[in-house]
Amino acid sequence: MEFNPTRLGPPQGAYVAVVGGCGGMGRALVKELVATQVHVAVLDLPSSIEDKPPLPEALVIPMDGSNEDQVKAAFDQLSQQWPRLDGFVNLAGYFKAFTPISELDTADFDEIISGNLRSHFLCARAALPLLFRSDQGAMVCVASTQAIDVIPNYTHYAAAKAGVVALVKGLARENAPRVRVNALAPGLTDTAFLTGGTGRDEIFEKVDSDRYAKRVPMRRMATAEDMTGPLLFLLGPASGFITGETLLIDGGLYVR
Repeated sequence: MEFNPTRLGPPQGAYVAVVGGCGGMGRALVKELVATQVHVAVLDLPSSIEDKPPLPEALVIPMDGSNEDQVKAAFDQLSQQWPRLDGFVNLAGYFKAFTPISELDTADFDEIISGNLRSHFLCARAALPLLFRSDQGAMVCVASTQAIDVIPNYTHYAAAKAGVVALVKGLARENAPRVRVNALAPGLTDTAFLTGGTGRDEIFEKVDSDRYAKRVPMRRMATAEDMTGPLLFLLGPASGFITGETLLIDGGLYVR
């Protein structure tokens, strides 16, 4: 892939798979990929696909990213239908149990680790053979600013996201120069994640965005569209010499 300064993301005709493509960030990314004539596959929970159906141009494959058999079957199907992957984005993640570690049930800890870390391991392993078929494959795993700045009662979630950052660093070193691997770490973003996640039961009251915005130097909460540009950049040849990095997108909150 040659760098085109007039185009941010992957070139026209590239093949990009998006795990969690039915969520807020996923839908925004898929919309722009389709608009720029990129082949897109959306892999997501059946409930998420039903709740927020992907664009008709997308190849849709139901899958639970934390289930090893389902991940294998999904990527086997993708391999049969597509010649390669030029880009792979994993947005899998959700939160539950706003609880200090001293009171956290083991089952809740295991569930969060499975949904936020195990899923990234399984999907990365399954995607790599298809990415190896590309001249310049790129993988982006979405973590969280909590991987480096932990908020009390989110410790189990933060631990999982810190694991994603470490996974990305290892994957980057193990697979360079054939595949670049980077992480995106969003701050609090106005999507269904704030109440549990797309296709999942709402388990929280919506966050007070005005109150949160007062803490952010940019004076607002992030939107899903705020993540689209950085994701496209990390997928495209403009970031061709970047690997193993974590890009924070939080309106400047972490630097304060």
